[in-house]
Amino acid sequence: MSGMKFRLQCSSCGATFFAPARKTRHCPKCLKKVASKKSGDATKLESSGAPAGGFGANLVRAPAKEPAAKKPKPRGEPKPTQPKSADLTPELREQIARIYQEQFAGSGAPASEIIARISDRVWLQRKLVAYVVNRLINPPVPITPEVKERIIETYKGYVERSERPAGGRRHAIAVTEGIPLHQVKSIVYGWSQSQYAQSPTPELSREQLFEIEKAYWEELVRKRYRYSELAAKIAERLGYATAFQVSRWLDMLHDDQSRFDNIADAPPEAEQQIIEAYKRYLAAPRPPEQGLHGAIASQIGAVNGRQVHKILQRYRHQQRDEYPLK
Repeated sequence: MSGMKFRLQCSSCGATFFAPARKTRHCPKCLKKVASKKSGDATKLESSGAPAGGFGANLVRAPAKEPAAKKPKPRGEPKPTQPKSADLTPELREQIARIYQEQFAGSGAPASEIIARISDRVWLQRKLVAYVVNRLINPPVPITPEVKERIIETYKGYVERSERPAGGRRHAIAVTEGIPLHQVKSIVYGWSQSQYAQSPTPELSREQLFEIEKAYWEELVRKRYRYSELAAKIAERLGYATAFQVSRWLDMLHDDQSRFDNIADAPPEAEQQIIEAYKRYLAAPRPPEQGLHGAIASQIGAVNGRQVHKILQRYRHQQRDEYPLK
């Protein structure tokens, strides 16, 4: 049986041949061609770095490419990598004044552009550069105690009435009094800080602001006092905030409605849902964990937080305007 051969047909050329192994597929002639072809492919694979004897076998890797040389950066003044300084030293103040006088005084360039360029030049925060430049453009003028008191009373009245003149409250006062804006800002800021300092709680918590809002709406319903008296009455009732703090928070609750002109209106059916959700918010013992506008938006589902804010602003203004005791 050792000399037994099988009659087979070549899978390449179809010729009949005899072989001792039943599974032989190629005749001797085609077998030479196949062997020659495999040898040539193995040579190509080895030269290209691919395995010649199957996946991963005798792997010959091509040498790693050398990293491309970095292109040289264009020459120029290197930019500092550290953040801009927040320390306005006397030396920097003098340097800013000198740059302004030498390069920008009388140029007619916008103040914002002047501030930005000087800020990059001296590498100082823009707000500090603006502080110096604004005083160079608009030098301080003498302010009498009477004018200072008038500025404070005017600003206080704006807050209590939630009145917002075109261009802003401080700007309107500066124009009316003929005083540089930075001086008006300084006076208003100093007075505001003094009011917070007088409070038993200079920094009110979210829960305390919520209590002020609840007390305010209760008084709108009860109609016991003139509107101008509400802040003082609420402050006296709660005991942890000054009348100014209450006025300031109510002022924020009645924001400038023009800020919402670009916000899409909520669907009509959602408006009443928002107001009803706000009433439930005011009746709750504490504010929600999530912010008010986002919480209501998630409840309704058809609006976003900005749309909720717009509806509530409109509703608050309407309720205040309809308060009979002005």
